[in-house]
Amino acid sequence: MQPQFWDHITHLAEIRESALNAADPKLAVARNLRLHGSILIAGTREIQIQPTTRIFLVAVGKAAPAMSLAAVEVLGNRIGMGVVTVPHGFKALLPSNISVIYAGHPLPDKGSLTAGLAVHAMLEHAKPDDLVLALISGGGSAMLEHPVPGVSLNDLKAINNLLLRSGAPIEFINTVRRALSQIKAGGLARAAAPARVVSLIMSDVVGDRLSAIASGPTVLWRRSKKQHENATDRPLSPPDILKFYQIWDQAPESVRAALSRSSQSPPRARRPFNILVGTNRLVIEAAATRATSLGFKPKVITTRLQGEARLEGQRFGKTLSRTKGPACLLMGGETTVTVQGGGKGGRNQEFALAAALAIEGSSNIAVMAMATDGIDGPTDAAGAIVNGQTASTARALDLVPEASLDQNDAYPLLKAVNSLLIIGPTGTNLNDLVVGLSYP
Repeated sequence: MQPQFWDHITHLAEIRESALNAADPKLAVARNLRLHGSILIAGTREIQIQPTTRIFLVAVGKAAPAMSLAAVEVLGNRIGMGVVTVPHGFKALLPSNISVIYAGHPLPDKGSLTAGLAVHAMLEHAKPDDLVLALISGGGSAMLEHPVPGVSLNDLKAINNLLLRSGAPIEFINTVRRALSQIKAGGLARAAAPARVVSLIMSDVVGDRLSAIASGPTVLWRRSKKQHENATDRPLSPPDILKFYQIWDQAPESVRAALSRSSQSPPRARRPFNILVGTNRLVIEAAATRATSLGFKPKVITTRLQGEARLEGQRFGKTLSRTKGPACLLMGGETTVTVQGGGKGGRNQEFALAAALAIEGSSNIAVMAMATDGIDGPTDAAGAIVNGQTASTARALDLVPEASLDQNDAYPLLKAVNSLLIIGPTGTNLNDLVVGLSYP
């Protein structure tokens, strides 16, 4: 029996559940961390652990509580000390020798700076035989911070807010963040020197570039000889990024001064073992498998979704309208929103509302756009579920979908038509998931 449109909410819920199970951070760590006697196995790496070896735990990001719990279950009392940063509102039940510090996201706060100082203090006396286990996940860039001299917390908040509203992709945002931090761009690995560093990483970055995930605290980066000789090979500098997005003049003076200073070669550190344990591709593959079991023919359009949310949503809706069912179109990645209005919403809500306009009038199509962390922008929604009647239902309530998009105000409209997807924080963060269902 073929799937029927009247059951699309149930179908999307089952696909969502399978996708989030694949993104489970505790399982990701458990699959990649094992202790056999004096051998620690991390991914495919085998690391000798002596009886005198001290293991320090550092966990940052939205998945930090679950990843830390998995590490504790594997390593037990071999963990001597630890610092775990946790988003406000999350819970972390960990042993007393591990400090839990609540920190801000998407903007850093006092907790972020407290966590940065605590990590530096813990690692200050690390020795060559010691091991630092870093558990890195999305959100860590804001939640663990130790700024360069002259840059205050208010300065960091101001530049982060400008960047988040500019429409710049997360890779560019993190490029600026790294330049203002002593803990990003390998700063954590350098603070751990001369100890060994093993980092298990869950990616919330399109393309999974390690230096961009949480701004790469354990990724040592040095400019190659070729990059020194050929300026065209160099990525955009932080000042260039701010100027391109027309926010250089609005940036705090201390930030502009810090970014204008010539960079010096950072101190050396032992090369960390950086191991990717969770990606958006796992989410998409699990969603495709579940869609198949429900009777849909899945097609993965991309796992590198980027671009302006409303434009990508419109494009996706048009593609889905031309797709013969039963079919399931899947996309993963992370769009951006260039904020022009003063409304309330998030990138997935904008994507969904734009898709709703593109599929308006259809009777056999549904779209779900969601953040895998359960938090879409500064709202309590993970995203939204829309269909061909969503836009017309809004118009019947004297709401104008096009105006809501123009004002970046998707949340109130989607709430009014009962299309918001509210699931609460999931404790993971592997980018966004878009599911389009076309029925016979």
